[in-house]
Amino acid sequence: MVGGLIPIQHRRTMPTVQPLRRALRALLSVGMPQHRALVVQHLGFERPDLDTLPAVLDDVGRELGVELALDGVSGDLVLAEQGFVDRVAPQLLHALLEDRPLLTVAPLPRDAGDALRRTRFWHAELVRQLQGLAEGQGLVPGAAGLPSQRHPGFDSAFDTRQQADRLAGSELDPDRTAMLNRLRRGLVDPTQAPLTAGYGLRASLRIDFAAGVVQIDELADQRLRLSRELPCLGDGALPQTGARLRDLDLVAWDIALAAGDFRLLHAPVNWWRTPLIVLPHVDVARYTPLPQHRALARALAQQPMAPGDLRRCCRVSLTDLRGFLQAALFLGVVRWLPDGAR
Repeated sequence: MVGGLIPIQHRRTMPTVQPLRRALRALLSVGMPQHRALVVQHLGFERPDLDTLPAVLDDVGRELGVELALDGVSGDLVLAEQGFVDRVAPQLLHALLEDRPLLTVAPLPRDAGDALRRTRFWHAELVRQLQGLAEGQGLVPGAAGLPSQRHPGFDSAFDTRQQADRLAGSELDPDRTAMLNRLRRGLVDPTQAPLTAGYGLRASLRIDFAAGVVQIDELADQRLRLSRELPCLGDGALPQTGARLRDLDLVAWDIALAAGDFRLLHAPVNWWRTPLIVLPHVDVARYTPLPQHRALARALAQQPMAPGDLRRCCRVSLTDLRGFLQAALFLGVVRWLPDGAR
């Protein structure tokens, strides 16, 4: 099991909203002998919250008499963290949903003492929303479940003391630490041996540093680019015949972007106030289509700027900022300035 996901058989087709609503209504009806699993695709959750979700869904499923399975790539309906919904463009959210119903929950607080209370709130919210979906109460794309306009996800009264844990970075397990270290060595030394990593069966990738290309299974590509999950070091499993080929620098960007919550590469102790510079003539558009990433690169191209100032200047979330900086640092697109340099 990787990142709290429950392995399932991935389906190529998604049910339309009306048949799904009928299925939910039947599943939630008292005394119905029918028993079917509903697959819930997650979007936008931080790793600690993601680890909590399976247990919450199990409890919700037991209360409603439905088996709920969590997945990072596909599903019958989508469960998103509310902050993610608020900060992405509605057009992008519609594309991710693919006409499937949307459920949302608030992020869990970092304070462990309050986590149990919020987890119970998750439980109550999901029960309410699933019952509402079964009864046709508008929890579908285009209705109350979707924002009518984009919210910047930025708090002008941001105080670093309130998010000290996010600034410090999360701890990374030894396996993924080793994977990132090998990736970094390969980026600066193409003679390094190929690196194999992945997410399990039929979801592998093989990085050839000498050739500058990556063989990657479609499922692994989805887990990396859509769910932003870090792969684990491989156990010898190679990508399948017919796996797609991607340029090494593009895959390295995606992997580092997924590692944004962890300690930033070569970050000084006071990294929040340490200026960065972007290398001249770098086109970040090659690596990312996200407008917030391009805005960050443009701001740094104008003058050296510390992450705290950069966030306020570009009005981006801390998640977007950390992911961009991690990816740009890994590829050498930006670098930290020495103390006192401007």
